[in-house]
Amino acid sequence: MSKTVAVLRLVSLALSFVFGIVALSVDINALAKSNSQKSTLRKDVPSGVTVNIDTQDVFSSGVVVTVVCGLIGLTSLLALVHSFFRSLTSPFHRRTVPLFGAHLLTFLTIWLFATIIPFTDFVANRQAKISASLGGVPLSQTIIQATEQQLGFTPVYHKLGYLRTGAILPWFAFLFGATSAALSYVYARQAATANHSTSSAGYVNEKHAGASPGTQQV
Repeated sequence: MSKTVAVLRLVSLALSFVFGIVALSVDINALAKSNSQKSTLRKDVPSGVTVNIDTQDVFSSGVVVTVVCGLIGLTSLLALVHSFFRSLTSPFHRRTVPLFGAHLLTFLTIWLFATIIPFTDFVANRQAKISASLGGVPLSQTIIQATEQQLGFTPVYHKLGYLRTGAILPWFAFLFGATSAALSYVYARQAATANHSTSSAGYVNEKHAGASPGTQQV
């Protein structure tokens, strides 16, 4: 097996673990800040005004991105831990386990890619839908926007730093998750080739050893 591939795989797994966990933490923080900001806005509006803030688009996709980033981090960590157990030298541990990890990381990175595209688009191009009413009478958007400015609140997603960060970091988790999957496939294939070569060499040696006594007698 190539040492270069083994080292690159470990480095990539370490990076996918780090960025997976960092993205998980940042996105959890973003969800918490979003809820806190909504609560603050509802408290700051004049008495009698009912406010509805719809962020379902960015919230739904953001939750999935957060979960998948965490799963990528966890899978990468388990693969790293497995790689550092020197005693696990059987063909199963050298080939089958990395191959299973590659399949799992491939699935997770595809899932993340399918989710992070709409999430990034929502953050870049959309904003929260805010409606308000006073005594059951809907307020105009002009009044709502004026109140937003007065309270220092913006519904535009890309103007919120925690959402921008939450949309950027998962891309790094995706990148290193994909490279870890690719390198794990290469590593597993090389392990299978090395195991086949070792088995073939052992068979030839046994055959040669079995034939030697007869040759000496002749």
